[in-house]
Amino acid sequence: MKITNFQHTGLDKIECWIKRNQIKEIDEHTLREALATVNIFFIAEGITRIQSMLLCELKASYIQQSQRYVTMDGEVFTLPQLEDKDNRVGNELVKRSLELYAKMSELRQWDIKGRPQLENYVHGIPIEDARYVLPLCAKTNMCVTMSGDKLYQLYCLINSNSYDTIFSDFKHELNRWIPAKLIGLLPGKWDNHKNKKLIRDLYLDDLQKINPDNNLVLLNAFKNLELQAGLGALTSTQSSTSAEILTKWGNEATDKARDVVDRVLGYGHESIAEQARTTFGMMLSLTAYHQQVRHRLPESYREELLELILDRDRPVLIPRSISQAGFYEDFLGLTKEIKEYRLYIYEKYGEEKALPFLLNCDQLKMIISTNARIDVKMLSERTCMNAQWEIRELAIKKLKSLRGMSHILYEKALPACVISKCKEGKLSCGKHQEVKKLFTRR
Repeated sequence: MKITNFQHTGLDKIECWIKRNQIKEIDEHTLREALATVNIFFIAEGITRIQSMLLCELKASYIQQSQRYVTMDGEVFTLPQLEDKDNRVGNELVKRSLELYAKMSELRQWDIKGRPQLENYVHGIPIEDARYVLPLCAKTNMCVTMSGDKLYQLYCLINSNSYDTIFSDFKHELNRWIPAKLIGLLPGKWDNHKNKKLIRDLYLDDLQKINPDNNLVLLNAFKNLELQAGLGALTSTQSSTSAEILTKWGNEATDKARDVVDRVLGYGHESIAEQARTTFGMMLSLTAYHQQVRHRLPESYREELLELILDRDRPVLIPRSISQAGFYEDFLGLTKEIKEYRLYIYEKYGEEKALPFLLNCDQLKMIISTNARIDVKMLSERTCMNAQWEIRELAIKKLKSLRGMSHILYEKALPACVISKCKEGKLSCGKHQEVKKLFTRR
């Protein structure tokens, strides 16, 4: 892989500042404050999906090449360094996954303009579903833009003993562009295993509530979301304290708060919705997980990726289109072989060599905390018929749960065509009336 088109505003100033003050050591808070207004842009060419997924978790701004461009041409995978025999087996497995991917998503013709429609596929399996069989050692390209303080988290990631070899080439490339004196102040190699165990212990009970049959679980929420938001709205406009307002409202507090929220949101003052927070547990494929973290807005925790390798009994997620088209056994058989192979690789070489053999269809548990303003934004996009089907199904489930807590706060957490008109242009699904009826009924 290589890093190209590196641009920055402010790193020269940071380098001069370090030299002028002869800074040898500096605490995290001060360094991040110094870097906060620096801007950085670069393109990471030929990185793997496991690298891009971990980078997205840093919550900077990313645009990634669509997986529809994984083709049979050229070297489309980067495997870890293994002994010859193991490397041959690994290459054969990823080659077979690519062949099955290509076979399932075969097009009726190659000169289709724009995004292919379902009827353009021989087997009725869109490429977005076929990609579920691909491992995370598949290559991609990624545009990255970040504020300078994100460099601290980035160097924590690439120097972590959990991902050191995964990011060895990336780190070598990045160090070519970052001033040496600044690199000396950023985090170096560190062991984060102890911290991971502590955090896992904290979340273990919640994670155990999530399973493939119950893939969306409300874990926590403020008791009265509308009251939280209503009191927040009045705080800026009333001389009375919240305690005084609640005393005045008495038993009508919830109804009064609901009226306030309805009125203030109607003015377009959406910030009051940030006072209402919920926490959900989710189980989703790595395909959908990547979609989730790309939003960069929610706070979240995910279980360790090693759990997916060690859990032999955890089922993969197979898109319905693949099962309906008769590829179920082929898909399941190949993914089982890859799961057995990566467990062998883990036992022989360690976690880092096994992680690139995770599959898009592997299911991961995560916990996500959001406020109502964020949820309205995310759900309005992810309930759209053009959203990826898995993330859409989870979004509709979550919307149903949230609407049970407050209809008003989540009133606009709907596809654009239900609220006003479709924003997808030429990519519109063309089913506006059906979508409106669907959500009206629900």
